[in-house]
Amino acid sequence: MRTRDMLMHGSTGLEQGARCDIDSSSDAVRVSSAGMARYALYFTPPVDSVWTQAGSHWLGREIQVAESSAQINIPGIPKLLLTSLTADARRYGFHATLKAPFRLFEGFSEAHLLEMVAAFCSTQKAIVLDEPRVRPLADFLALQVNGPLDEIGGLAMRCVTYFDLLRAPLTEQELAQRRSAGLTARQSALLQRWGYPYTEEFFRFHMTLSDALLPVDADVIYAIRKAAEQHFSAALEQAPLVIDALTIAREDYPGAPFVEWKRIPFSAQSERATLPASGRLFYCVGPSGVGKDALLQWVREHCSDNDQVMFAQRTITRASQSHEAHEAVDVPTFWRLAAGGQFSMVWQANDLCYGIRRGIEADLKAGRDVIINGSRAYVPQLRQAFPDAIVVWVEANENLLRERLEARQREKGPALLKRLKRGKEFTAPDEPQVIRLDNSGPLEVAGQRLLEILREKN
Repeated sequence: MRTRDMLMHGSTGLEQGARCDIDSSSDAVRVSSAGMARYALYFTPPVDSVWTQAGSHWLGREIQVAESSAQINIPGIPKLLLTSLTADARRYGFHATLKAPFRLFEGFSEAHLLEMVAAFCSTQKAIVLDEPRVRPLADFLALQVNGPLDEIGGLAMRCVTYFDLLRAPLTEQELAQRRSAGLTARQSALLQRWGYPYTEEFFRFHMTLSDALLPVDADVIYAIRKAAEQHFSAALEQAPLVIDALTIAREDYPGAPFVEWKRIPFSAQSERATLPASGRLFYCVGPSGVGKDALLQWVREHCSDNDQVMFAQRTITRASQSHEAHEAVDVPTFWRLAAGGQFSMVWQANDLCYGIRRGIEADLKAGRDVIINGSRAYVPQLRQAFPDAIVVWVEANENLLRERLEARQREKGPALLKRLKRGKEFTAPDEPQVIRLDNSGPLEVAGQRLLEILREKN
């Protein structure tokens, strides 16, 4: 464990339609949890900032690139010694941690991370930091500030909670390594909850400038501290230090430098920073022959200019069909994905297995409305997993259902009767979050009604 993680106790004030498309976690976008990459959410100054220049020159590395660069000279301190005393800090680059490094959980991709960061930054406001100064923190040096501590702590906790959906749990080895540092019971609880022990009341905003300085004598420590104070005071004279963006840093493999991948500016329009409003989940169900697939396809085509609405791709244990671009898998693969936590929803109907990948959870957190082609039998489980979900119950005249099933010629005889019988097994619950939609008439009539439902505000 890095010594600079061992922070002192204390407290801080905490604050607790664009285009319709088909989501696919199997796109070309890399699902990095399958590999070894880690991500962290940092504050880093703009690349052309005097603060970035000062931090890069002090550590001997720009966080935008992996390679080392020229480092400051301190009279009386051998260059090799300074390099060794900043080695760990240099790997992470000049930054302040808002959410500690994590791997992406199975089922989430870099695209989901970027989507959520963009939504998060749209609701955050810039924070001007008071009196940035070089000070000791435990046994290392860091750039620290006097405030505003409540605003900074609130931002950090929003990062910790909002993005935790994407974080893969720590391995037993990682947990043991953290605990070996002698955590308190409270810190162990935070480690278990957030994957990092120095959150909530243990959070300290700081920009690390050195590794542990215990191995060197007091004169060397004094010389390095005075040089750091002088070096960063020059930056303070030229510009304030402002948290005005969130940086995604990426470590491609264990021990690799953390490199700035994306830096997203804050752009809140309100006077107060908040968390993004969640999107709505629409779960569309109906009996065979009701025309649900055709209805959803019509709606998809008529909201192609709304990127805040997306139609979730289903994973199904049947071959792909021309009318639906579902993800086709065999039964063993399906249950292997389910056991690995890849699905938010799983149900079985008509001798097939259906799953909805977890990416929809990131879409909802980022404020996008999600439409799912679902099953009536799964509605009770849906209520438990997604209590705010809106069920759109598509219905049609019974005689019309039979005519449609006969016309599509998939089933005959007993198989057809089984389909018709199953259609009568479920009735729409009389609940506020269940919307009944009649599709007995022309497709565009029900389609327009569904579009109106999607456009209605919460």
